[in-house]
Amino acid sequence: MKIFFLTVLLFGMILADTATLEDSLFDETLSLKKEAISNIQRKEQYFDAYLNEYTDNETRNTVFQIASSIFDINPYKSNYLLPITYDFITHENRQNAEVAFQISFQKDMAYNLFGLKETIGIAYTQRSWWQLYKHSSPFRETNYLPEAYMSIPWHNNKSPIKRYKFGFLHESNGQPEGNSRSWNRLYMDITLQYKGVFVNPRIWYRIPEHDDDNKEILDYMGYGDLTIIYPYKEHLFKLLLRNNFDFEDNKGAVQLDWTFPFAKSGVFGYIQYFDGYGESLIDYNKKARRIGMGFALSR
Repeated sequence: MKIFFLTVLLFGMILADTATLEDSLFDETLSLKKEAISNIQRKEQYFDAYLNEYTDNETRNTVFQIASSIFDINPYKSNYLLPITYDFITHENRQNAEVAFQISFQKDMAYNLFGLKETIGIAYTQRSWWQLYKHSSPFRETNYLPEAYMSIPWHNNKSPIKRYKFGFLHESNGQPEGNSRSWNRLYMDITLQYKGVFVNPRIWYRIPEHDDDNKEILDYMGYGDLTIIYPYKEHLFKLLLRNNFDFEDNKGAVQLDWTFPFAKSGVFGYIQYFDGYGESLIDYNKKARRIGMGFALSR
């Protein structure tokens, strides 16, 4: 019921000013493109001014990549640091307050290989929860998510469908036997756009494993999720919804993200709220109700 009211509230906000949303999204995208071009131009100027000249273009390009560290690696999911998070539900052998951060990047490997203007790529995401405020400050849990995907654009500009995406996703926590958790999924998601708002439903199929260390994970994580993204001027709101649709033993999760400009530094302020199951692999069957505050480098 909470998830339902949150969804209704978000869509009420969406209808407020759709024309402004479109202009904001366009301006922000254009600004990011200009910033990326500017960074490359500065590196080219340094390269031309200070390094020895190469007459061989292929060698020159190789040296330029080394000197400028341009390898076309881009952010994938949000990259953030939350110096303080607080779980309102107490769990054994841990403090309620801890640090959380996420690192996520992607690399495109091939384009238009099948004539669909598709992009084939790989990605890596790492999420960590750090008991910094506890004696000896141990890392409580780290989840590793390598991924391979194919993204196919939808070529009808008037359609709300903007792209399809298919992928393979592995997730594990690298713990020894007893605390080890892992699962593999095949997934498909669709990106829809209604004026300035993006809706991203995703479904997955869990690949069966012989040695299963979390047999009941689908009972808590379900078979998919829904992400709604609402950009408003320089602010970005995200709502993640997940549910197992078992009405006798209902389990799910909701996560709200708000990123906003911070001191004109290129870094964003970030507030995150999570309520439900599956926040981390080790706790996939334990409920968390956590709020965190910090910074995001990408969104």
